[in-house]
Amino acid sequence: MILCLLAPFAAGQTLPAPWFGPATATFNVQFTGNPYDPAENDVRVRFVGPKGKVVERLAYFDQGAFRATLVAPEPGVYHPVLVRDGVPLAMADEEGDLNVDKPLAHGYIHPDPTYKNRFRYDDGTAFYPLGFNLGWLAGTTPLSDQLAKMGKAGVNWSRIWACNWDGKNPWWPPDDAEVPAGHLWAGALNKWSDLVGAAEQAGVSFQMVLFNHGSFSSKVNPNWQDHPWNTAKGGFLKDAGDFFTDAEAKRRVKMWLRYAVARYGASPSIFAWEIFNEVQWVDARYENRWGDIEAWHKEMADYIRSIDPYHHMVTTSSEMTQPNLWSAMDYYQPHTYPANVLASVAGTPLPTDKPAFYGEFGPGGKVDDLAKAVRDGIYGGMLSNQAGTAMYWGWDLVDSKNLYPDYANAAKVLQISDLASRPNARPLDLRIDSPLRTDLVLGPGAGWEKSSVHEFALPQDDNPAKLAKLSSYFQSSTGGNKAMSVGPLVFTFHADKPGVATVIVSGASSGGGKLTGVMNGQAVFTKEYPASKNGTETNDTLSAPFKAGNNTFELQSTGADWVQLGDIRFSGIGQGVTAIGCGETDWMVCRVCSEGSTLATIGGIGLADGLYDLTTVDLTNGATASSTIDVRNFSLKDFPIGSKEEVLIFKRKLAG
Repeated sequence: MILCLLAPFAAGQTLPAPWFGPATATFNVQFTGNPYDPAENDVRVRFVGPKGKVVERLAYFDQGAFRATLVAPEPGVYHPVLVRDGVPLAMADEEGDLNVDKPLAHGYIHPDPTYKNRFRYDDGTAFYPLGFNLGWLAGTTPLSDQLAKMGKAGVNWSRIWACNWDGKNPWWPPDDAEVPAGHLWAGALNKWSDLVGAAEQAGVSFQMVLFNHGSFSSKVNPNWQDHPWNTAKGGFLKDAGDFFTDAEAKRRVKMWLRYAVARYGASPSIFAWEIFNEVQWVDARYENRWGDIEAWHKEMADYIRSIDPYHHMVTTSSEMTQPNLWSAMDYYQPHTYPANVLASVAGTPLPTDKPAFYGEFGPGGKVDDLAKAVRDGIYGGMLSNQAGTAMYWGWDLVDSKNLYPDYANAAKVLQISDLASRPNARPLDLRIDSPLRTDLVLGPGAGWEKSSVHEFALPQDDNPAKLAKLSSYFQSSTGGNKAMSVGPLVFTFHADKPGVATVIVSGASSGGGKLTGVMNGQAVFTKEYPASKNGTETNDTLSAPFKAGNNTFELQSTGADWVQLGDIRFSGIGQGVTAIGCGETDWMVCRVCSEGSTLATIGGIGLADGLYDLTTVDLTNGATASSTIDVRNFSLKDFPIGSKEEVLIFKRKLAG
């Protein structure tokens, strides 16, 4: 008899790994002790299959019975045997022997062992994540209904939290729930089962976020004061920071991880186990306990891998400043909320040793066009050839403002372009020349960090790579976080006619701030923000006229602390057509935005000379058009731009 605990997948595997199922064995039996605690009831099911081969799965307690779900590496009839604490029991499954013969489409998703910036299924099919978050119930649309809408729009990825405020945290039941001490709350467990089923029906894979920062934070989105593990609430933890080292806390964490793997792990809708959301905001971080946080991540990742027979990926989400945190994770998952979404997503280099994409993004400050900001995240990630699109946070706004067509268009672009199978595509330095002129708008692409640029030659420095290095927090050169200051911001430009530079200020530090604008050596405005307990939130517009000809505009921050910048706008000097793209010598995808219909020359496309099939996807209405185009000298001359926003997909025509 051969005992197979884990399925035959290993890193570097190149052959397809088929799966068959699922089927669930149910044993109507209860044992003394906590049914959720493997120290008291280590319950498993051994499935005896063809030729005596045994596949073992963890059992889970549900509605007075122990169950185990089997997806098997071989088809056939399997006889289930209940095992408690290593001892087989003479108990019959209520369904009898299970016939597992239905192939599981594609299998499960893993990092591609060949291409470091890609994911793939067990059968080798490429998987490129496109989607948005779905953390908890917000608004009136049930999560299961929104998952259905997502699937219809071509979304294949989401991210859902095990949070207490909408009943998905099994360790945090409502006050009126009767839950025995040390038991998981069945209400949350059943809700997750419904969500997994809804995701399967919709064709959406999701990251299951098992813990979130607020639960163990007294500083950022704090919920620790109400957490049932807090000694102040009758729990066992005096300090939220001890969550990562306390033996009882880790024991309970593993109970939840084991149950999640046992009950939901057979589903291909589980994209990954995300063991923590934004761990940089927990109290342990502020207590300088990164070592404890990193050790906890490794311990929990190792534990999941030791019990998950389907080898779902494990990740977390955090800032990117702690490399040891990511060493045990299968892929990187940063978040960003900048003033300039496109600059941050497309202009910030992500690590390349494993897949990486933004699991959350949102526009910081005032947003004039939310749909465009969402598209900036989608195409900023896609056309930087990251492992997935950047994932918008505001699922309630996607629903209420009906942004589903934007995702349907992105799914269409991915399908037509086959970008998922182009892992070697590189971001392109596209250069545009057209008669259209518009305002040039610079938006900072970095958040709370030191800017690494301070001089801008316009219009050429209006690009994501440069703006990603500009922080929206303009530090004072004379006070506050002086070490983070880079001095004044300097913008040089030529204008064909007089105009105005405008600066949007969205806030200032609680310590106060002062911003001065200097145009061609003359101070043209000064704005002071007094100190205040909670800082200043504003939407001030400060103006600086400029002359025709060459100009130098300087911004100085000389107050007690920082001021927060939004857009910096220069009237009339911007190119009316902009584009970002990625490609190879025989293939290219680019997104073009235009102020109106025009002819433009697009250089830097990188395509070899020849004839290409061109498909245009109009992002304003989803319309597609096809044509053949002749490319010469790595540029497109007098190319017609007919839409406000469109994606161009070039594929070289085959000879003959």
